[in-house]
Amino acid sequence: MNPGKPAFSFTPHETAQLMEDIGRTDIAAVRFVADVEACLQAFEYAAKGGMSSGMPKEIGDHLSRTAQLAAELRSALYELPDDVALLLDLHLLSEGARRRISEDLSQIVAPLEDLAGGIAELRRTVAGNARQRTLRLEDHLVRAIATVFRNRLNRKPDPDVDSDFARMLKHILESAAHRLPAIAESVAAITPARLRGLLKSIENRSAVAGQAA
Repeated sequence: MNPGKPAFSFTPHETAQLMEDIGRTDIAAVRFVADVEACLQAFEYAAKGGMSSGMPKEIGDHLSRTAQLAAELRSALYELPDDVALLLDLHLLSEGARRRISEDLSQIVAPLEDLAGGIAELRRTVAGNARQRTLRLEDHLVRAIATVFRNRLNRKPDPDVDSDFARMLKHILESAAHRLPAIAESVAAITPARLRGLLKSIENRSAVAGQAA
């Protein structure tokens, strides 16, 4: 894990409270809690760091460095056949060694090209989303938790203030606010009306995805 990323985990008491809220203690509930911890950790990391092109600056810089290193390695590998040919001409390398190197190159270069292309596409997608984005960061956190709730527990998150989801979300945010400053600053912004709107947007996206499938 990135050492610069703040760690977060619920206490045993908080975990028990969440499981009471959802009415389950099975492996799905355990994974749900772990996923929520990851969401909170990612939120705090993004909130504390500067956002660049729609993503935390440190992650953007890391992706740029990775793409640059992949390009440099590809360039070096492209030059390797010429070096191998020279060694063959000097009878310093066997034909068997040449074949092994050629096979290795065929397995390495293509994935490096895919990696560089994938990073470029990721950066374009995130930048495009950032230009169109109207949600605030805490909205993304709530939507992420709601998505985890649906996927892990196979239950629809209900925005009603008396629902198990709303009660659980309140406990999640209150517990995290004691240790994560960015969460503490955002708790008041998650009003019942805002929660309804966020959950409605998730339903709409799911419906569109279902029609496309």
